[in-house]
Amino acid sequence: MRRVCWSGLLACCLTVVLGPQAAQAQADFYKGKTVTVIVGTRVGGSIGNTSLLISRHLGRFIPGNPTVILRQMPGGAHLNATNHVYNVADTDGLTILGSNPAIAMAQLAKVQQVRFDVKQFQWLGSTGPDGTLFAVRANLPYKSFKDLQTAKEEIVVGSTGPGSNSHDVPLLLKEFAGARFKLLTGFQANGDIRLALERGEADGWSALATPVRQAAAAGAVRPLVRGRSPVKGFDHLPVDEDLTPPGIGKSLMIIRGTPLAIGKPFGVRPGVPADRVAMLREAFAKVVRDPQFLADAEKMQIDIDPLTAEQVTKDFAAMMSQPQEAIDAMLKYIKLESGG
Repeated sequence: MRRVCWSGLLACCLTVVLGPQAAQAQADFYKGKTVTVIVGTRVGGSIGNTSLLISRHLGRFIPGNPTVILRQMPGGAHLNATNHVYNVADTDGLTILGSNPAIAMAQLAKVQQVRFDVKQFQWLGSTGPDGTLFAVRANLPYKSFKDLQTAKEEIVVGSTGPGSNSHDVPLLLKEFAGARFKLLTGFQANGDIRLALERGEADGWSALATPVRQAAAAGAVRPLVRGRSPVKGFDHLPVDEDLTPPGIGKSLMIIRGTPLAIGKPFGVRPGVPADRVAMLREAFAKVVRDPQFLADAEKMQIDIDPLTAEQVTKDFAAMMSQPQEAIDAMLKYIKLESGG
């Protein structure tokens, strides 16, 4: 009996002694190392700029304060970078993906180049969602979505083409929510659509929240519908997903809207040890609330409204679990994005 007691006491002592040493060893892992943030686009777009911003500040919050660099790996609509991190990067926790969440749509569509599973990535969190707004010319009589459903004449909606917010969202609202829309494609950019609205050549416009919000502030448009993510000043508007009855249409809205709701997530590949993932998640949670980081984000005109790792993981799982009939219909209504 005494031998058993001494054995138990010895185990407890070893736990007390080795526990802090093990924790310190993990904390020291990143000391003197270089962490690489890989992004599948050039700096200049929203995802590239956000990844650059994260790479400038993240090292201050990782134990050991490693050097953090940005590596741009454009090509394949972000698939090259995603495949590289998932399959080629070491499992040591020194490589982070600055992701375009639309890669999940490529996985759903079974694009041949996809060699990853978004549900198996270990997500660290997101700097925040991308809100969207649908608006009409301010001098038109439409004041609600019901007005768009009961309009006597079709409402001409400007579009830069399939795959864009200006096209896919109005198309789904037309096909599945009864909006009386006629899509007018061929515009080169959102600025051209706004100009067409101001000239009376188009009636409606769907885009990321910032340009629409600016046009609304100038009195040019009246926002009537928003995407899933809240938009400051327009949180009261109906959500496009909620306007679509249950069925394929709502599932397509979820597939189209989830990447925007996730925004700009960061993650590491499967196989990275759990303790290092935990350190990176804690560092990410700290950096997105850091005053210096937020000041730089404001200078770069990057909105920060962070999502936790758990929320990003949950949203990807929900998107990937849509019914097969909706996935089969996806490519009829939604073209995969390539921008970033």
